[in-house]
Amino acid sequence: MTNAITRRRALATLGALAAGAAFPPARADAPPRPKLDARDAADVARIERYLNDVHTLQGRFIQTSSNGGYAEGKIYLERPDRLRLDYAPPAKLQVFADGFWLIYADYELQNVSQVPLSTTPAAVLVSDKVKLSGDVTVLGLDRGKQTINVHLIQTSDPDQGQLVLAFTDAPLQLRDWTVVDAQGVHTRVALVNTEFNAPVDREVFFFDRPRWAQ
Repeated sequence: MTNAITRRRALATLGALAAGAAFPPARADAPPRPKLDARDAADVARIERYLNDVHTLQGRFIQTSSNGGYAEGKIYLERPDRLRLDYAPPAKLQVFADGFWLIYADYELQNVSQVPLSTTPAAVLVSDKVKLSGDVTVLGLDRGKQTINVHLIQTSDPDQGQLVLAFTDAPLQLRDWTVVDAQGVHTRVALVNTEFNAPVDREVFFFDRPRWAQ
């Protein structure tokens, strides 16, 4: 996969639960949430506040996976609902969130596919109000000397996979995220040279549909 990123791995970059999996609505019969202690609950609230204060993000990303995959590229994010990833060669891929659709464009295979953004993992990071509850459940937190990681699962389908959001602490800043899919493949996306809350040209998020995809 060094020279080719599959659709599932590309969608994993969006920072969600299982790679390419949708977020179904929480069911009434969903399993109860794990109990967090007071320190965990305070850190979850602090992370929510931080994510809601991140209105834009731009920089580079490096994507690695436990099955040997590697890719890199540029990432742009603007809340709510705007996202773009440009994969660097040899990959010929782009991923867009345009406010309603999550669009995946494979220029090598000349294929464009799209699903409603609200049903995808990307919604965790680009929603108007980030909530680490409801459709997602905090499974637990782990802390290092200057790091804090929050483990998330889909409330309605906990076996589908797991997302780990990783932050540096003091001050709190998003560093990377890791997706563990239902097959146990870990895909890590590290942010590099990231600018937070700097203006992003709105045209960046416009998907110019190729002629072959009309």
